[in-house]
Amino acid sequence: MTFSVKTLAAAALVAVAGSAAVAGPNYIIAGNQSDLKSVATVDLVRADQNATLQVYDFHTGERGALLGSATVRAGANSDVKVQLSKRPTSDVEFVLVSSNGADLAIKTADTYQ
Repeated sequence: MTFSVKTLAAAALVAVAGSAAVAGPNYIIAGNQSDLKSVATVDLVRADQNATLQVYDFHTGERGALLGSATVRAGANSDVKVQLSKRPTSDVEFVLVSSNGADLAIKTADTYQ
C-alpha cells in the first residue's frame, strides 16, 4: 500500500486535532524543548481569547524567573516563538495568561536531551 505525503500529513493533523479537542478551550502543546538557548518554539497554543504566552525557568516544582513572552491571538496558534532573555537553568514552564492576568493554561516542559 502506498501513501502520499499529503495523505500522511492529513492523517497526522486529524490525530493531533482530535487529541487537542479533548484538552479544553485553552491549552499548550509544548513539543520538544531540549537544548533551549535563545528561542523557545511551542508547537501549538490554543486560546479562547487574545493572551500572552510566558516562559519561566522551572526547577524542583517552583516557578522561577520570567525568561520571555509572546502575544498569541484567540484561536489556534502554531509554531509560537518566544525570545528568551537568558538560557533556562533547568526545565521551563509555559503559562498562557489572559489580559486580566489570570492563568488560562500551564505546561511544564523538560529541557534535557
